[in-house]
Amino acid sequence: MIQAVLFDLDGVIVNTIHYHYLAWEHMFSELGGSISEHSILLHEGRASREILPVLLEEAGVSIPESSYADFINRKREYYRSIVHVTEYPGVFDVIQALRERGLRTALVTASARKNLEKSLDPGKRAFFDFLISGDEVHRAKPAPDPYLAAMNHLGLTPADCLVVENAPLGIESAKNAGMRCIAIETTLDASYLQEADYIVHDVRELLEHPALASGAPGDE
Repeated sequence: MIQAVLFDLDGVIVNTIHYHYLAWEHMFSELGGSISEHSILLHEGRASREILPVLLEEAGVSIPESSYADFINRKREYYRSIVHVTEYPGVFDVIQALRERGLRTALVTASARKNLEKSLDPGKRAFFDFLISGDEVHRAKPAPDPYLAAMNHLGLTPADCLVVENAPLGIESAKNAGMRCIAIETTLDASYLQEADYIVHDVRELLEHPALASGAPGDE
């Protein structure tokens, strides 16, 4: 029986992935390299410390490993300086409706805590019973740790939780945690989301989905 819905942030709640790409591209361009936005979409959810070596290789540039942390921090600062945060239409209406049905909610993001706070003001963060950022877990997505942390905090089991994701690594993380997952076609089309249990086009479809039927929390 579904008792909680666990949401990713970037690409699910807020439309910010393009700005993450712009920030990475800015950093690599300073070194004389370039990356594709598609790579950022495919690697979304992975910890910055894990994605950086992959992107360095794609960009055809290198920096000492001892400089990774500074590079990532400067990328994050640049991201926060350029991002224009917009929410997906109706997303907080959906979350509020789910809460009114008796479901609990959590936010599970690979973004740094400062990026999370830049994306959501305290009022919006109050829509969630639990929030966890990428710098608060030892193993990031696709490991199950972020979603298991939310589940454990809420005192639930994998069968009680339904994850809402938009990226392959996030879906993999949810499945590795033993949870069902609804994927939204916000940043990638359905061909990249096939490991999810369900695929929807718009977050507002969640309210009509069999796994989240109106009324008391229930299974399909």
